[in-house]
Amino acid sequence: MEQKTKNIVLIVGLLCVLFVAYRFGFAKTFAIHSEVSKLEYEKEKYLAAPMQLAALTKKEQQLEAILAKNNVEGSSLQHNLLKTLNTLSNTSKIKVIAFEEPHIYDDEATKEETTTYDFVLQGDYKALIEVIYALEQQYSFGNIVQVHFEKKKNFRTGATYLQCRVLLQRLN
Repeated sequence: MEQKTKNIVLIVGLLCVLFVAYRFGFAKTFAIHSEVSKLEYEKEKYLAAPMQLAALTKKEQQLEAILAKNNVEGSSLQHNLLKTLNTLSNTSKIKVIAFEEPHIYDDEATKEETTTYDFVLQGDYKALIEVIYALEQQYSFGNIVQVHFEKKKNFRTGATYLQCRVLLQRLN
């Protein structure tokens, strides 16, 4: 055999030995190494869970304090607004005449959703202004965008009364 064929056989034999060594030795080592890495990552996540739980509990307490400060409870803003209006109507001399379904507008350009609440209150001017002021300053339901006062007359009794239509808008 010539030197050239010996070199070719040697190279082919070396490649076969490398293939067999990779197939039976190295491949399993690489698979076990990747599995160990994955298990170590899961272990770190498991050990960090109590710290994350403590951080989330602290954040929840902070958010609840902010909600309590802004006089907002629960999840339904419409329910909270109606509850607040009923509370204010009990303390002042007004009546909640109408509370319409909220109008929801989706702006496609800015991806914002605007909810508008429409309700009608009845009472004397000073009490109505106090309620509107309380809604703007003490509660964080949104911005009052329109207030329309209208003097009406009950033709049966001949009595006149003042009604106020309020539009309250909230960006979501």
